[in-house]
Amino acid sequence: MNEIGSGGSPHRKVDWWVYVVFAFALAQLALFLVLRVRPGMIGVMLWYVGPVGLSLVTLVLIVAAVVWSARRRPFWTPSRGVGYLIAVVIMLVSGTAYRVYPSSFDGAPSQVEFRVPLDGAVTVAWGGPTREVNYHAVHPDQRWAYDLLVTEDGNSHRGTGDRLEDYYAYGRPVLAPAAGTVRAVLDGEPDSPVGRRRGPTRVAGNHVVLEVAPNEFLFVNHLQPGTLSVRVGDRVNAGQELGRVGNSGSSSEPHVHIHLQSAPRLHLAEGIPLYFHCYRQGGNLVRRGMPTGGMENDSFVGHVVEHVPACRPDR
Repeated sequence: MNEIGSGGSPHRKVDWWVYVVFAFALAQLALFLVLRVRPGMIGVMLWYVGPVGLSLVTLVLIVAAVVWSARRRPFWTPSRGVGYLIAVVIMLVSGTAYRVYPSSFDGAPSQVEFRVPLDGAVTVAWGGPTREVNYHAVHPDQRWAYDLLVTEDGNSHRGTGDRLEDYYAYGRPVLAPAAGTVRAVLDGEPDSPVGRRRGPTRVAGNHVVLEVAPNEFLFVNHLQPGTLSVRVGDRVNAGQELGRVGNSGSSSEPHVHIHLQSAPRLHLAEGIPLYFHCYRQGGNLVRRGMPTGGMENDSFVGHVVEHVPACRPDR
């Protein structure tokens, strides 16, 4: 493995895996830059497979590099050190640089006037534009999703919260956030016990999909079984009851989840910014806004909002 340099001193060839890790680094840079261009559905595919794929192949390469280096002493050389460092950087970038999906709709919110889908005071458990207030932001289709529930003093339930009936939101009517045509309905999924999420096959649970504008599909998820009151093809009005708050699908406690996306199939779409219109927050009338969520010390600290019926929205 050693060769004689021009000065007569031996030096070691650069290992093959160091060149490969450089190629992986270029792939990481290319992935990051392409996603920042916001290429639509191509971006969705790259987002699902790119960061995870690069992490896995880099991890395999690190293992191979350690075995290779252990069999070809000395274990540590300057070129190998650079290779290991770059591999670690690739892993770190894959784990930290892809926290919020860069949707092509970032600057193109829906023009539909959405209302809060529950009457009375509603707490935004998760919602808004950043990962700190909305954990959904990492998912392409749910980029601007909301989880909505009802709280008292920051708590979403009375007592120990072991029963679904302990939750203030459970069983409340869920109202259509906007007028639209029903494109999909699922009913019959049982409510999950509190704290036990269902498997990945029925993540939305009982739900309704409304087409509220061309290529704009609103998902209303986690409804109580047997309460859905619409069928595919129905035309519904804003404020019309769709069902009741449940805990079906991948849900840790009773709440209603809504999000707007660019295609009718879950996951294979991009999220579209969804603004609520005509609601009261902290005593102030908000004609158009995006309330945010969040948790601190196991208490919900997101905005508390309430639909205002007689209001003229601002666009």
